[in-house]
This record gives sequence, structure tokens and C-alpha cells, in this order.
Amino acid sequence: MEKAYWLGRKRASLKAAQNAVSAEARLIHYDLAGRYSLNALSAETQAIDLADAVRPAICASNASSPGKARSNV
Repeated sequence: MEKAYWLGRKRASLKAAQNAVSAEARLIHYDLAGRYSLNALSAETQAIDLADAVRPAICASNASSPGKARSNV
């Protein structure tokens, strides 16, 4: 989610650079686009690190599962 935000900001900044009148404004927008790109990469890395840090879920065996009725036969 955060990665998509930063990539959207990057696209907007690149569009603003194309429409900029002065070279200075163009340079600033290109600089911002580069920073947004790094933020997107960082957000992706943080999401991967977080996913790796989460322990896998513990699955209960079928016999003790609350959704299954036990047979008293």
C-alpha cells in the first residue's frame, strides 16, 4: 500500500517536471521523483522484512478442531 503511494507521487513529480517552465523547477521535480522512488523501494523492503519476521500460524490438528464434531461411537 505504501509502495503504491510513493510510486504515485513519483509519477506526479515526473509529470510536473515535464510541464515545468524553468530548468530549476524541472531539476527539483526530478530530484523529488528520485527520492519518491527510493521511498517506494524502502517501503517494499520493509514489507518483505515484516513478512519474514512474522511467525507462521500454528495449525490445530483435525481432532481438536472446533469446527468438527467428535464421534462418540
